Amino acid sequence: MPTAISVTLLAFLPIFALSQSLKNNGIGHELKSRQTFCSLGVNHVTACGSGDLTTENWNTFNIDAFLLGFINQFGTSDNFPKFFVSQDTPTENPFDGFDCSSFGSSSCSVPSLSNPDVGTDCAFDGLESTFCANFIAPEAAFVVQNYINMWQGLQNHHDAIQDAADAITSSGFIDTMVKALAPKKQPIAPAVFSLIADIVTDILPIGGEIKAATTFMKKFRLIFNKTQSDLKDDSNDIVSIIQANEAIDQEVTATEDQLKQQLANMVTGTQARLQKILDQVFGANKDPQIIENAADVQNTYAFQNAEGGMFLDDVPQRSDLAAQMQKQLQNWIVSSVLTVMGYDVTVDLTELADPPGKPGTVCRAENGFSVGRGCALFRINGIDGGGNVIEDARMGNNIFALQDAGLDIGAVVSNAENCNGGNGGGVADFESFLAMDNTNALPDCMFNFRVKAVAL
Repeated sequence: MPTAISVTLLAFLPIFALSQSLKNNGIGHELKSRQTFCSLGVNHVTACGSGDLTTENWNTFNIDAFLLGFINQFGTSDNFPKFFVSQDTPTENPFDGFDCSSFGSSSCSVPSLSNPDVGTDCAFDGLESTFCANFIAPEAAFVVQNYINMWQGLQNHHDAIQDAADAITSSGFIDTMVKALAPKKQPIAPAVFSLIADIVTDILPIGGEIKAATTFMKKFRLIFNKTQSDLKDDSNDIVSIIQANEAIDQEVTATEDQLKQQLANMVTGTQARLQKILDQVFGANKDPQIIENAADVQNTYAFQNAEGGMFLDDVPQRSDLAAQMQKQLQNWIVSSVLTVMGYDVTVDLTELADPPGKPGTVCRAENGFSVGRGCALFRINGIDGGGNVIEDARMGNNIFALQDAGLDIGAVVSNAENCNGGNGGGVADFESFLAMDNTNALPDCMFNFRVKAVAL
């Protein structure tokens, strides 16, 4: 067993050893037996109710040190969370059924096992009848709850993307947008679908008002960066969606049919991506089973997936995720149609003489939208073209369907205006959108049509 351990582990492991009665893990470690006396650390667990399993208490009770000590002493294994639970439930009431490795699992929970030593072990003083009482050490409850929350959040994402797509399909949103914005039919070029491989990676629930929906997937980005296990390579599975566009074009030519096909592909692509993440946490071991150097423990997947109890707070709800995913999918659909039809926006800076108390009246009469700087006019090749925009079929049949569908026109125009200086053609920036401190509602260049401000 390793002898070189950090100061943190040196301080913690004596307490850890006194409070543990871990079973043989099957990889050569010796069976540890419970001591007959109890020793409590400075940061021992004093609260374990349903409202106490929080990130704040994880740090208060120094659960990081507990998990580091466990991995250092007992190593890792395939499906580390399952291994951890089987090792940390009482020998008298062992539990080997914990398994969160698949969506729809009914085994991602721990039944009430009741450690028989809870009544006499001072480490559980005041923790009887709580989740902590199921384990050999109360600290283990925080680690396990983190895994349960992680799985539940991913499960909610898995279900929500289907909910979002179903809502769009049943509402007829695609047909409505194409009919409203496209004076004539034309197929979507494969280049328009280049967004898909990035969209399905993580961004669909990001940019909403619900904190949990905004931050959950970003936390995985932190783990990927720390473990140098960015899942971008896994999106190669999803790139086949783009490569299949040629075959799709042979089957359907109408814009609506293409968008519906790609929407279905987004669902399967996103769910495949989520399964990849689930596999990384609950699947085959990506760490050495025995950590030779204690200093390396903090760099393991096993530790990084729970460090700081990052998933204890703010588990995103399925309904919140579905609502935000629907918004982002609708943004993508509208962006795709605008790109296909060759729309651009002229922002008329001329002061308009609206009737008293009726701002925006003149702008709307011109088939435009009032935005911060003036009146935004959506036209097909309107910036460079001349002539009558309506007679020349250079405007949608019902441009106001954008607003009727709930799109924030000001945000859409601003997004395009800030993309490549408003010159169009910019590439959506999903990487910065996923930064933890980014609170934008849309990725940069989600809308990349040209924008020109003039005084008409």
